[in-house]
Amino acid sequence: MALDQFVAKRIQTLRKDFHLTQEQLAEAAGLDVSSIAKIERGERSNIKVNTLEKIVDAFGLSMSTFFQQHVQDKDENASNDLSFEKFQKTLLRLSPEKRKEYLKLFEAIVNVENR
Repeated sequence: MALDQFVAKRIQTLRKDFHLTQEQLAEAAGLDVSSIAKIERGERSNIKVNTLEKIVDAFGLSMSTFFQQHVQDKDENASNDLSFEKFQKTLLRLSPEKRKEYLKLFEAIVNVENR
């Protein structure tokens, strides 16, 4: 997920988790309601750092806590990419015949899992 999409979704999710209306969040952050609404809809993708700080402060969170899920998602994606790369390199070390054999076996396993 792109960073601007993450920020929009995270603000909306936190606001709902804290049982706040857009008006209440705007007041707590010292912003206009229209700004909060546009940010949540993704219409303001280049949010200034000080605007984001006001919103994060209104939730009583640190910036690191606010972005923690985004960092975890990136780490998980990187780990998945490395696993796929390792799998691919392992297959490439096999002879073409063995590779076909293992790919058929892998496809059979995936087909069983998808039932």
